[in-house]
Amino acid sequence: MKRLKSNYTFFSLILFSYVCCCNDGFAQIQQITLDRGDIVIDGKGGFYNNGNPTYLVITSKKTTNGWTQTKNITIQNCTINGAIRIVGLGVNGEAEEVKQSSLSLGHTERAQAIAPTNIKLSNVIINGVSSKTLLYLAPGTTYVTVENCTFSGENTGSGPIIYFDAESGHITFRNNIFTTTGNREVIACDGSAYNIIDGNRFENVVKGGIYLYRNCGEGGTVRHQTPNHNTIINNTFNLSDLSSGNYGIWLGSRNGNRSYCDADDGYPFGSSIDNRDFADYNIVNANIFEGASSKTVEIKNNGQNNQINNVSAVNETNIHEPTVVIVNKKLLISDLNGDCFIRVFDLVGRVLISKFLTENTAELPLAMNEICFVQIMNGNKVWTKKMIVK
Repeated sequence: MKRLKSNYTFFSLILFSYVCCCNDGFAQIQQITLDRGDIVIDGKGGFYNNGNPTYLVITSKKTTNGWTQTKNITIQNCTINGAIRIVGLGVNGEAEEVKQSSLSLGHTERAQAIAPTNIKLSNVIINGVSSKTLLYLAPGTTYVTVENCTFSGENTGSGPIIYFDAESGHITFRNNIFTTTGNREVIACDGSAYNIIDGNRFENVVKGGIYLYRNCGEGGTVRHQTPNHNTIINNTFNLSDLSSGNYGIWLGSRNGNRSYCDADDGYPFGSSIDNRDFADYNIVNANIFEGASSKTVEIKNNGQNNQINNVSAVNETNIHEPTVVIVNKKLLISDLNGDCFIRVFDLVGRVLISKFLTENTAELPLAMNEICFVQIMNGNKVWTKKMIVK
């Protein structure tokens, strides 16, 4: 793949990107559109687009001969102040081409054949500065990997922090940290299937953590795929500020409880004939819930044939957990076999340390009593801890 080496790689992409500005309630946010694949954008620790508020749209391209699917984009080692949207047939489930495709069988396959695929975000900080969902995976998006990333800042809009839209799937979120504040759940999995959410830490869980549902009928679009065969494991949720009526994980959070559910009536398939979520055949295992007011707010299961085994798996995980302490601003890690790789973030998600440790100790560039997140990788195991510098 072609490697783009500049810290400010949008200049290198200008030949095939469209730049515009829109007012999103804060300062103007600049839109950059990528519609060609087979590229690597490596910020080498710097800011994307000079740190300017940015709305990065990765999209497939429609031509007179049909659609060209955008594939194989990697974005790594940078901070994006703004949001990312990955778009195929339409920007959301109510877009006209999405709706028209949904009115006949084979919609999921058509949407997935058009939407971008094989997109990777690695060691990226996405800092919310607007009313936009920080990462929106529009209908049909597949094989997106988000790993070792931090989602910080705020989303002042009405959407979730992360959105898996209808007919999407095979998405992997692994070893990420979420501190973004917003007005809905952190991850919405809307008719999205075969996804893996593994080893992430969720702070600021006020309106819910991970919700699985199917958004029946909105905009007259028939939803075909159900939120099934998803794997949610090894995550940590801070539920100390969870508001009433919300949960850490909710399988089947809507089940037809929306006024627009009948807007897609008249077709013999999908949400047109049954408004329920069918959040079934999912695996929820080895998740840790901190600060929960009771066990009942941790996981709510309104689906069928879901494998939920939280307590025993958590106990097994804790047996091999390393001991991590901070003494005189020095990080000390023990009870590990071999070397480890660590990443240390401050409270807003900036990466302070990212390196291998041979002696399992590191000096912290933080003031006393500051809060930080320490992520430890040892072999195929990952732990993320929230700590206070002492």
